[in-house]
Amino acid sequence: MSLLIFAIIVLVVAALIAWAVQRLPLPSPFGSIIQALILIVAAVVIAQRAGLF
Repeated sequence: MSLLIFAIIVLVVAALIAWAVQRLPLPSPFGSIIQALILIVAAVVIAQRAGLF
């Protein structure tokens, strides 16, 4: 699978998870922190696939 397709799939899945977290009845700072962590994990996964780590 090419890197571009892999990156798109990872970002779409991360966006869906972030959207689901946004819908949860969490206090404001916790939801934002979880969404940021999801995006960081997605970036690390893409970077590993690209061979940066």
